[in-house]
Amino acid sequence: MTERPTLRTTLTPLALSLGGYAFVGSLVSFLGWPLDWPRLTDWFNDGVSIQPNACVLIMLSGAATVLIQWRAWRTATVLGALVGIAASLILLQYFIGADFGFNHQLLFGRTWGQGTTLTPGRVGPPASASLAIAGVALVILGWSGIDPSRDRLRRIVPKLALAICVILAFSLLGYLFHAREFYAIPWISAIALPTSTLLLAIALGLIISVPEHDPMRLLLEDSGAGGLARFALPALIIMIPLLLWLRILGYEYGHYDLGTGRALGALALMVAAISMLWFALGALRRHEEQLRNADRRKDEFLATLAHELRNPLAPIRSGLELLPMVRDDPEAVDEVIETMNRQTKQLITLVDDLVDVSRLTRGKLELRKSLVQLSDIVQSAVEASRPLIEDAGHTLEIQIPQQPVLLEADPHRLAQVISNLLNNAAKYTPKGGRIWLTAERQHRQVAIWVKDTGIGIPPERQDQIFELFAQIDSQQAQIQSGLGIGLTLVRSLVARHSGTVEVQCDGPGKGSTFCIRLPIVNDSAANTLGAVPAGEPQYTGRQHRVLVVDDNDAAAKMLRVIIEQLGQEVRTAGDGRAAVQVASEFRPQIILMDLGMPRMDGYEAAQAIRQQPWGKDVMLAALTGWNQDRHKQRAQEAGFDHHLVKPVDLDAIKRLLEQLERRRVAPVTSVHHPLDRE
Repeated sequence: MTERPTLRTTLTPLALSLGGYAFVGSLVSFLGWPLDWPRLTDWFNDGVSIQPNACVLIMLSGAATVLIQWRAWRTATVLGALVGIAASLILLQYFIGADFGFNHQLLFGRTWGQGTTLTPGRVGPPASASLAIAGVALVILGWSGIDPSRDRLRRIVPKLALAICVILAFSLLGYLFHAREFYAIPWISAIALPTSTLLLAIALGLIISVPEHDPMRLLLEDSGAGGLARFALPALIIMIPLLLWLRILGYEYGHYDLGTGRALGALALMVAAISMLWFALGALRRHEEQLRNADRRKDEFLATLAHELRNPLAPIRSGLELLPMVRDDPEAVDEVIETMNRQTKQLITLVDDLVDVSRLTRGKLELRKSLVQLSDIVQSAVEASRPLIEDAGHTLEIQIPQQPVLLEADPHRLAQVISNLLNNAAKYTPKGGRIWLTAERQHRQVAIWVKDTGIGIPPERQDQIFELFAQIDSQQAQIQSGLGIGLTLVRSLVARHSGTVEVQCDGPGKGSTFCIRLPIVNDSAANTLGAVPAGEPQYTGRQHRVLVVDDNDAAAKMLRVIIEQLGQEVRTAGDGRAAVQVASEFRPQIILMDLGMPRMDGYEAAQAIRQQPWGKDVMLAALTGWNQDRHKQRAQEAGFDHHLVKPVDLDAIKRLLEQLERRRVAPVTSVHHPLDRE
């Protein structure tokens, strides 16, 4: 479930404000004792004052709440522990009937403000219990910040904070309705008004500090339930007490009699309840409509996916059938292989985009930003899109600033953005069309336009074009529909680069223009831009012993043939146990091993190999279809040096051999190849 980013960005300032209010408010109230100024401690002027030791503990709690937002975990933990221990000792005195002698130390000889205390200067049971709970919650937050492995404990914090709110509700409602019997019961609700409001700020700060768990998780959700919660919860918490208070206030001032006040209160509650119900029904209806649209787009996507997979598979299959027929014609063989290679790359790009969308929607996509030249990014994007543009017979015109334009960006991802726009222009422009790629520096940003003479975008679809699986219907046979995920990637990746993207179109048949705006780096930083190493691996062809391990016999056989063509001595194994046995006899210098295998998986086999004297210096490279951080971490823990994502290309193998020649065994890395994109 996605979140509302604008709400998320306000949480830290709000928590800081609540913690700061608790600290400053308790400090001001504490000064009332040495200054002999009761009104600083008793806001209601009814003899119920915040006790000085409560002021001290709330000050510590407020400071800890602020420090948590600043990630000063250890100091916050210490302060929380002090609050919890002190409040627990105060509470313990009530249960065992003892007096530890520190209750009256900060009274400065004052005798006022003890209207509801059981012992002069001692915080009452409700407040001391609330402070003890707050201390425990602060310790948990600080402790989990020090050691992220304890994050599961954070889910307890909102529950503890809500328990504090329940305790404070008795006191706060009593003050609102002038019900002294309700806020002055020593063992249940005797909490001074300053104490109640300051502790409430601490409790709300604790809840806000854990946005990944309810109730904040629900309030932040960009969903029907989240919208209803943001509307209904504040309304219910504020509206009901406020209406009752206004009814009583009007009656006390003689504006209406008791019966009229009751009728007005009932009418106001009815209107408010019906309004909330109407809002809830509207939100439910919108959510159902969104689900229906999502389900429809999913069905369309699956049908399109099957079509898009068949497109490159058809020439690949035909090429495989054609190769034996033209084996004596080298030119024909080369042409078939080139076609199959191009279609294979198209398949890889298709899967690549699907993986990227999955990572973006789950917030798992990482950017590797560096200082890069716009011209390099444009060149890379054009190289990737040129085959599609040329196949469609389009004319591409490029115009970019001659002066260097420096960006702080992930060069691969930004090239992917421009390439996706160029591909879209090529696919949705009839054959023989024109495409313009233009960039212009505009003060502190650069604007990049991709314009075409294509079919255009209907006005009613321009707001939806960036949504996932959204597509433009077209009856033109030469136009490829695509999966409807390219522009979603464009919008998300541009936003991750602090940029914007927009589309302009005058109507169907009049082409479309996409404009990307990105912040640029000032010119003084250009001198720090270093040269990028050449992409081609410098492999000299020295022979090594290579072991390929994969339970897919066809994949292992093809990889063996490729590596043998590089002049290497290669053997294969079909599972982890066989790999350990073959390696003990063959003594390979590099092992390319699949992870998911029967009998013994790649992780176990790697650990077994590393335990052997001959296996400590072997270069281990994991072969897998998974590329998440947790898989890389597990591979590293098992003893792998490298992490390769299938399908592995020739350059990736050459780079491993090059590293082996240099006698460098690096930590777990991802050797670059088409699907290694995270």
